[in-house]
Amino acid sequence: MRFVGKSRLGFYPLPLSEAQRIRRFLLFPGSPSSAIDPCVGDGVAFEAITAGAQVLRYGIELDAYRAEQARQRIMNVVQGNALEVQCPVECCGLIYLNPRYDWTLGPADSRRTEQTFLSHTYRWLKPAGILVLVIPSERLAECSHILASHFRDARVYRLEAPECVRYKQVVVIGWSTVVCPLMRSRIFCRSQRPIDSRDAFSLLSPCLPQVGPSHPCTPAS
Repeated sequence: MRFVGKSRLGFYPLPLSEAQRIRRFLLFPGSPSSAIDPCVGDGVAFEAITAGAQVLRYGIELDAYRAEQARQRIMNVVQGNALEVQCPVECCGLIYLNPRYDWTLGPADSRRTEQTFLSHTYRWLKPAGILVLVIPSERLAECSHILASHFRDARVYRLEAPECVRYKQVVVIGWSTVVCPLMRSRIFCRSQRPIDSRDAFSLLSPCLPQVGPSHPCTPAS
């Protein structure tokens, strides 16, 4: 990772304008629902993505200073490592995940943090819960198995704010479910064409509300 990335623990916050665009994709129920951001940062993006909804918000943030910032916007914030947090399975209607961009070192090999965070947190979603995943487009391949195995109608959109274009960031939006084994290792965009890391970032559709349907979020039980 570049020095600037290490200096902020791999934290690349989603611009507010992109968070507001993503919000227009989401249809929250009239009854209370639950949402979690395992890498909440200062809470600005998570607050925007869940704005105007009856949502019980939960956040986790490694950096102590940013955790304090997030508590000014998000009522329930844990300061710690999300990979060490044990959350009940199938407890949330929405996960917004913009993980640190780095590598994790394991006893046998190393993995990208994007893949590691997704693997650790996707089980927290209820059936038909919504995943909003922000990652660099070149990391789609590492995440494709989980996305294809546990989500349906996963759609990939490029982000257009200058900082997002610089890092070729995309957002993946999909419903938590069990899908047919024939769909494994494939990610679908709005045209239902498989997307992988060989596709050019510029070929993806932009994250605009008119190019995709609203995704209903699961109510809290």
